[in-house]
Amino acid sequence: MSRQQAQGETPPTVRTSRISAQTDDRPSCAVVVFAHNEAAHIRQALTAVARGVDDTSTIEVWVLANGCSDQTSEEVRACAALLRNLWLVEIPLGDKANAWNVYVHEIAAAQHRQVVDTHVFTDGDVAIEPGAIAQLMASMRQNSSVLAVGGMPASGRDKAGWRQRMVENGLLAGNLYALSGRFLEAVRSQGIRLPVGIVGEDFVVSWLVDLVQVPGVAGRTRRMMFCPSAEFSFRSLSPLRPADWRTYARRKWRYTRRALELEMLLHVLRRGGLDAMPPDVTHLYRHGPLPSRLKWDGLDTPLRLAAVLGIRRFRRRA
Repeated sequence: MSRQQAQGETPPTVRTSRISAQTDDRPSCAVVVFAHNEAAHIRQALTAVARGVDDTSTIEVWVLANGCSDQTSEEVRACAALLRNLWLVEIPLGDKANAWNVYVHEIAAAQHRQVVDTHVFTDGDVAIEPGAIAQLMASMRQNSSVLAVGGMPASGRDKAGWRQRMVENGLLAGNLYALSGRFLEAVRSQGIRLPVGIVGEDFVVSWLVDLVQVPGVAGRTRRMMFCPSAEFSFRSLSPLRPADWRTYARRKWRYTRRALELEMLLHVLRRGGLDAMPPDVTHLYRHGPLPSRLKWDGLDTPLRLAAVLGIRRFRRRA
């Protein structure tokens, strides 16, 4: 039970605002930008989105400002002239999985969005390379059985290895990917939501592409493809920048948590199918199979052990 419910208060609501002027456009693609305290980067990200297509009237852009305590919303409003169909969704909870659920089950479910057949998801701290959105749209339309198309990194020290692992393991990168409208409709109709608070929501989305039953799509049909020319870039961390050290430490901790949470979630889904999807990560910690304390993970073993012990302490308290 939340604090607001316990005290009889009305919980914070999601606010949706149209930023650009009303148009008669009927976009066939929606671009969804996740933004959590991205005031310093969101204009650059939206400028890159505008360069991602030849004609911005073919897309509508939804910025999901989740849990922002900075000037992200104000920066989005200042971009009104940048895109013809720009919307701002202000979500009180700072969580990417929850923001994905809000978009899929509330925003994309609205009747006026029936014409949208491609939904492109990206982050407010990455830059989409020119033409990337158009190429994702074209790839989706040229392959009628495909439900998801993944973009690929154009930067990063392990760029080549990352791209190879994405294809080999069938894993989308949360920085840039596209989902078909009929896939999202199937997700909604079956009441499937990502666990709120999960780290690695892009892994879960990738699993859903294979697991969700979509009318007209056979089980063994190719459901996912990758578009090597639809790329995204980001600033790599450097050991020469002291400000990056803390960011690197937080990132390592998140990667450790992600591995454990996905390990637990995969066991749950293998046992109970999509009906067993937990509503949030605390439910997973309480009821999911506990990860082993003894697993060796190279130099990251101490981090893994600390995370496992934290999950076990949480369960004891719960």
